[in-house]
Amino acid sequence: MRKYTILVFILGLMLVVLPGWVTPVGDAEEKVSPPQEESEQPGEPGEADREKPESAPPESQKEKESASDRLWTVAVISDLNGSYGSTDYTRDVHAAVEWINESLKPDLVVSTGDMVAGQRVGLDYAAMWRAFHEAVTDELAKAGIPLAVTPGNHDASGSPAFWEERVQFAREWRTRRPQLSFVSDEFYPFHYAFELGPALFISLDGTQVGPLDDAQRNWVKEVLKRNSHKEVKFVYSHLPLYGVAQGREHEILADEELEALFVEHDVDMMMAGHHHAYYPGKRGDTLHLHTACLGTGQRALIGEDSVSPRNVAVVQFDSSGIVRVEAVESPHFKGVVDNETLPRSIGTGHEKIWRIDVEPVSEDGEDSES
Repeated sequence: MRKYTILVFILGLMLVVLPGWVTPVGDAEEKVSPPQEESEQPGEPGEADREKPESAPPESQKEKESASDRLWTVAVISDLNGSYGSTDYTRDVHAAVEWINESLKPDLVVSTGDMVAGQRVGLDYAAMWRAFHEAVTDELAKAGIPLAVTPGNHDASGSPAFWEERVQFAREWRTRRPQLSFVSDEFYPFHYAFELGPALFISLDGTQVGPLDDAQRNWVKEVLKRNSHKEVKFVYSHLPLYGVAQGREHEILADEELEALFVEHDVDMMMAGHHHAYYPGKRGDTLHLHTACLGTGQRALIGEDSVSPRNVAVVQFDSSGIVRVEAVESPHFKGVVDNETLPRSIGTGHEKIWRIDVEPVSEDGEDSES
């Protein structure tokens, strides 16, 4: 009897332990790990987001190759706001969004800032952003077009006096995070980076006159180094590196170290707003796209008499680089700005940039960037 009891005990022990040692045939691929609890707060970027948005399906090698071979289209909009505290948007803003959604159908829309009319204490920031989302963000979302934003001085000025606006800006865009493949998002929505096909896009937190701080510039350097394999590189900011509009000649980043990084890491284009005037310029191998406004406050280019027409800039690229840059005029979006009507160059000396289609020449007629 004692031997029989011991035998039954051993058999029972084997039935309990063996299932943990042996994986049944056919079940290996069906095993699902239990869900992990999320530690991030709602709206805060997590580690998984930094590699690829959760809703983005995995790409096969064939899909990646075909994606890099095709033509990509980006619409660039800027300075859509009106007077301080305004919750109304011009017909040009509404017409631009409709044209983008129904006719252009780009892969991406980039806003180079000043989406709302802040930079004044005591405004109803939440109401302004609700109006913007209703006019722009939500309409683009319905069309499935991602919107990548960068802060403007009227959205989220870096000045300590407007810290509440920066808090509101972060709150608005962390809950409307676009479905993009981020490569650095720890500082989203102020400065961050993502990839789109063969291109790298870097947003700068450039709302104040003068060079970026060392921390942000070092971040830019690291992002460019880690993504040196990308065939095309874009950087966008609210303030530009060079002044092109009357009355705002010196409202620029004027950051020589940043520009040196662009040269070192083969940045193809910097896109910027704030000057409310369209000018497709270049310095060296870097293109500098200055955008017109869609809101109020049109300005004239330096040396010109008439203000720049409201428009949407369109940039197209493929794996070989940028293949098209033009501005389509509002409100009918049937004609493009003729580059021949723009100055051949703007500025002097080390602040001089040339029109995108002009070969730089010096005072004595020889090729020069100075």
